[in-house]
Amino acid sequence: MKKRVLLLLSGALAAVCSCNTDDGPRRPVRSEYITVYETSPDKTVDAIQVPFEGVQNGQIHVLSNVPVQWKYFVDQSQTGTDWFKVKSVEEVESGHILVTYDAESILALNSLDRRSGRLSFSCPEESLGKFLTVKQGYSEQFYEDFSDQPDQTLVITGRKTFTTEEYPVLNADYCDYISFNAWAETANEFLSRNITLDVTVSGGKFYATGLTTYRVNVPIGTGPNKDNMRYLLLVGNGERMSAQTKFTFSTANDDQVYVHIDNFSAYRVTEAEMGLLITDEDFEDEGEVDWI
Repeated sequence: MKKRVLLLLSGALAAVCSCNTDDGPRRPVRSEYITVYETSPDKTVDAIQVPFEGVQNGQIHVLSNVPVQWKYFVDQSQTGTDWFKVKSVEEVESGHILVTYDAESILALNSLDRRSGRLSFSCPEESLGKFLTVKQGYSEQFYEDFSDQPDQTLVITGRKTFTTEEYPVLNADYCDYISFNAWAETANEFLSRNITLDVTVSGGKFYATGLTTYRVNVPIGTGPNKDNMRYLLLVGNGERMSAQTKFTFSTANDDQVYVHIDNFSAYRVTEAEMGLLITDEDFEDEGEVDWI
């Protein structure tokens, strides 16, 4: 299983030391520094989580004892690439820079969207830099495209099942949601409207039913697209889901049906965000789904 890992780089803050240890010379610690905080110098940050409703005149404080340059990068593959705008960068006192920004609301789009960017503060002359991730929307904990090759998917047919391997921790204090792209192909025209996929979770249950298995209808299609996306809301089974949480995909249709699955993701959802999902049309009952 492939797991996405986000690496955050930061500058060090300490006095220069040239002392030795029993294992040999200790690497000198730099006296130059760049640190970032939002509300208190005692609480430095490596990431800014923008609320769903957006921000006007948000503030980021940068402390440094070297001249600092800044840049902003955005993930161009995401919705609303101009959603975050730096309004001003002002040195309010020596070594203290105040960054003021506006961020648009994500609620005008779709509560399932997520956006991210990155601010960098650097001093090229000292080869020193600080990267600050800026995020809005749900935090993706896990992603799996089931293949290293483009246009290849997990395919299930007959009564074959597929179980995910060891799963990263789902901190389900309240709930999480999963999403995946699913579509089917069949030569049997009598089955074309009754193709289903069963998703079973261990260590949790589905929010809508309180059961561990959820059955969704799968549309006929030729590839992944937004109309084939399925979203399921999960809650812990009285406890936090663990690193051994697994998902099993299976279909009860016969061998003339092939169900394709791709782009499987898991997101963390807090109690405050649950209402956005519960009222979202993507989570409304499809009407033709058979509960197990």
